[in-house]
Amino acid sequence: MDDPKIGQKIYIDSHFYISHGSDDVVGGLSTVTKITKGISGGEKCSFVTVKEHPDHSYNWTQMLSKEQNELKKKFGNKDAQTHPDIDAPWIEEGDIVNGVVYHGDPIW
Repeated sequence: MDDPKIGQKIYIDSHFYISHGSDDVVGGLSTVTKITKGISGGEKCSFVTVKEHPDHSYNWTQMLSKEQNELKKKFGNKDAQTHPDIDAPWIEEGDIVNGVVYHGDPIW
């Protein structure tokens, strides 16, 4: 499949992260804002960035282009949207760690 054009709608899948929930996104239709060339697995490929998940790039050539039909069936006409959680340290001042109150800098 050819590279999409800037402004074109493509599908992305949902992604939910435990350690950095601020990057969570619900998949669906997304607008391409940037296309860059790169290398993945030793092969030249294109990466796309979308308006609905701007701090992430997707490997268009090797992955996302091949998933478009499946993602269209999954999401239909639904738009992708961010779904951020609050990122918080794993261990903070005052937490109980192994039965002892922790004192120190937050541990991410």
